[in-house]
Amino acid sequence: MTDDPTADMRQRAAEIQRLAVEAEGEAVSEDGAVRVVAGAAGNLKELDLRLNAFELSGYELGELIVETIRAADRKVAAELSAAMAGIMGAPAPADLFGGGVRPVDPDTEEQP
Repeated sequence: MTDDPTADMRQRAAEIQRLAVEAEGEAVSEDGAVRVVAGAAGNLKELDLRLNAFELSGYELGELIVETIRAADRKVAAELSAAMAGIMGAPAPADLFGGGVRPVDPDTEEQP
């Protein structure tokens, strides 16, 4: 870093922005039926369904997809938080970047 705090902050911000664009988290369901690659802010980059996914009911498959997306979101959020902590030189909470898929209340079908 330089002696100019403003330049340092700009450089750090640019690095964080680059990481946020490039970050990915991958998750595979326990049975291997669903594989997801998620980017920052819950962006879904890839969704692969294996043949055994089609043996599930629509409801079961939907639940498995959402669960796998959440796992990928958690991975990318943890990766970004760790990278940000390294760049900023201060700890960042693992859930700082949250993830994009929020739980839905099955009774009301609304997000809390």
